Amino acid sequence: MTKLGTRVTKQAEEVAEHVETWIDGYIENLKNNDYNRKKRLINLLKTYKIKKSDSKYLAQWFANLKDELGEAIDHKDPDLVEGYDFLSPSKLKKLHQFVSEICEDFTKYSKITKKRKTKKPEDIVKTLKYMETFKFGNCDITSFDPVKILECKSFVAYNTKTGDVFYYETDDVFDVKGTTLQNFNVDNSFVKKVGRTSNKLIPKCAEIGRALVKSELLNIKTKSREATGRFNDTTVLVRVLS
Repeated sequence: MTKLGTRVTKQAEEVAEHVETWIDGYIENLKNNDYNRKKRLINLLKTYKIKKSDSKYLAQWFANLKDELGEAIDHKDPDLVEGYDFLSPSKLKKLHQFVSEICEDFTKYSKITKKRKTKKPEDIVKTLKYMETFKFGNCDITSFDPVKILECKSFVAYNTKTGDVFYYETDDVFDVKGTTLQNFNVDNSFVKKVGRTSNKLIPKCAEIGRALVKSELLNIKTKSREATGRFNDTTVLVRVLS
């Protein structure tokens, strides 16, 4: 049995035994001039669900054999040259190439990163807090579906508690983490205090042409503040603009 010590799992020990069997078989085929089939180490590693750390260790383990074969080929160690004299120089090089490919596959597997599971849009925005509907004077404004945030380039929101109107714009795609909007353009997005004029302004923003809404908000005389992206259950999602 291969003695790898306690640094690796039982699965890694079993994989090492498989690989050593492959190498022994490869050597026998070389001696007998038989055909050597290509081995698919990556598939074996996936079958055994080897940890990346174990794969890295096994790469180093079999690299010792690769280096040993290299020294025999280069005649750096007389004992190794004598030990492998049952193989011709060309066959020894083939064996070295075979072991090198094994080491490369172990190393490659140790660096494989799993793809993150793609979240559904509904799951991305499910923790975003917002107000379903709010009455502005005689006009009821119902929040748009928050999933549309992930599909649009700009939108307007309003905080019914603080009297702030929010304009958000992105150069790419909006994202949502928890209750916070992300990936918006900080320079082009802004917040303005509306106060009592909200009963007229917000319904107007919901009705006028989309291209006019940003200008309407910029014309508000209060000072623009930097948008933070934070949302809560007093925020109405007024309108998608683009």
